[in-house]
Amino acid sequence: MEDHQESLQEETETRATVRIKLPPPHDSSESTVFSRTEGGALESQYQWIEKIGGGGMGVVYLARDRRLGRVVAIKRLHAKCLKDENLKTRLFQEARATASLSHIHIVHIYALGEDTDGPYIVMEYIGGPQLEDREQIAPPFTLADRVHREGPMALDVAIDFVVKLCRAIEYAHENHVIHRDLKPSNVLLDAGLEPKIVDFGLAQVRRSDAEPLTLPGERMLSLGYGAPEQESDASLVDERADVYGLGALLYFCVTGKNPRYFRQNDLPEVIRMPVVKALETDREQRWRDVAGLRSVLQQTRAPGTMALPTGKVTWRCKWCDTINPVVVRFCGKCGWDGGVFCPECSSESRFGTQYCGVCGADAKQYEAALRVLEEMRRNMDRKEFAVVAQEEQSISGFRPQGANGRSLLEQVHELGEKARESLRRRTRIRAEVEHGLSQAHYEQVRSLIEEYNQLAFDSAFDEIEKKLDGLQLDRDMRRLRDAIGNRQWQYAERLLRDIRFEGHRSSELLFFRGQVAGHRRWRRIRRRSLRVAVLLLLYLLLAGPLHRAGGNGYVFDVLWAPARHAQRIPGVGRVLEQYGRWFNFSYTASPAAGGDSAE
Repeated sequence: MEDHQESLQEETETRATVRIKLPPPHDSSESTVFSRTEGGALESQYQWIEKIGGGGMGVVYLARDRRLGRVVAIKRLHAKCLKDENLKTRLFQEARATASLSHIHIVHIYALGEDTDGPYIVMEYIGGPQLEDREQIAPPFTLADRVHREGPMALDVAIDFVVKLCRAIEYAHENHVIHRDLKPSNVLLDAGLEPKIVDFGLAQVRRSDAEPLTLPGERMLSLGYGAPEQESDASLVDERADVYGLGALLYFCVTGKNPRYFRQNDLPEVIRMPVVKALETDREQRWRDVAGLRSVLQQTRAPGTMALPTGKVTWRCKWCDTINPVVVRFCGKCGWDGGVFCPECSSESRFGTQYCGVCGADAKQYEAALRVLEEMRRNMDRKEFAVVAQEEQSISGFRPQGANGRSLLEQVHELGEKARESLRRRTRIRAEVEHGLSQAHYEQVRSLIEEYNQLAFDSAFDEIEKKLDGLQLDRDMRRLRDAIGNRQWQYAERLLRDIRFEGHRSSELLFFRGQVAGHRRWRRIRRRSLRVAVLLLLYLLLAGPLHRAGGNGYVFDVLWAPARHAQRIPGVGRVLEQYGRWFNFSYTASPAAGGDSAE
């Protein structure tokens, strides 16, 4: 309980309850707690009433427009911040970013200017619930104040509340504005407890003509509510930073705790998956945009308790929306016959009649199941597999009455199982890619990344994919160098066939190609020399027997001449002489002598 109170106290900005009595609209009284010595032009238009808030950069005053009579909030920089040009520029950026937006749940900007006391913003004043004394101005009332005072919101109330914030942030993103500082103290509640998003001081305008205010490497983080990537380099954040902020706000609304104490078990199961996905530390794993988060939240509202009708009394015309008695066949306004077919047994019934009179099928359940099936298919195409698995649970109460309903339910379960398998496969691919990189199996890594890209829209492996060619080339060059050093020439030739000439490595590749080519030429020379040696040996071995056979004539003289010359070669002659003794002939004898020796 003490931890809970501490977390609530952290979210609530210290402020005194402001109970101010407005002077009459045309009262010329200048009594105010805000004293100034210069800048009278602004005071001539606005009557200063009270300081109502402040932070590290600026201070906010309550004032009344003398001409229009309306109450406004005026934001100015602290005197100590006036010399910081970056802070002044940031204040103007906040005004321009907010002024470009016109949404019911975003505070409106009335004026922007600068006088001798520095820049200022005149904006809509959002007062909280009305006080008993109608003449008093209701003080500001934030989301943190509400949860601190009344405790965590009911689930349906929290979902509806955050869905409104989602629509406002979607609108801001469509206008190229990212808030980047969504937290309970930056959500004001009006008299009807409707939210208003304020403080766009850290907003990022993503237009080509907008001046960047966040320097590379700058860190901006509201503890528990700021996306983790803002801590490392706030200039690189995108719309997913606001997705994180909205998930953190929903966690706060439901639990009353700062998300830095995030525990999944604190959340109701129906919204656990959306919030966990929104608060992913890795932004690649979050919703790609606020629309995805809002869509799932709208589908995960707590189920209602409305009782189902037990009898068919009326039917509603789908063309003119007229309610007709069930006994009337044609619409009393447009004449439509109201005929529809049962999704289970195809028997004809009236549009708007919930239960089929033949098979008893619940038309609303079948219609809801068909909508869920179509939405699951669309999300499968968008590769939002986690959403598909969640949507499957939304029709867990569907009870089919026949074969058509069972077939519909089977399709839903098949898509759900396919989505879960795709999620499991994506997880396995990540582990396999890491293993493949550690083992330098880059061809396998490339095929795994291609498979992953078929299962996801994120760019988790883009950087690795860009480096694969270089990594593979370095590995093959090492293998080629080792193969040549170990005289594994065939392996080296195979590597050279697969390696492409790459920039500065081309000269090294040409050198290796020259070594392999030189070895190939030397191998051909040795092979040919061996063939010549074999032929010469055969000649010498056969020359003696032919001589002994009594060959004669010019041809035999020519054929015998090399054998006689070989006899004179030291070493060779002794071998041939021994060989002749075995077969009783001499290489030195003339052919005319037959097989006799001519020694």
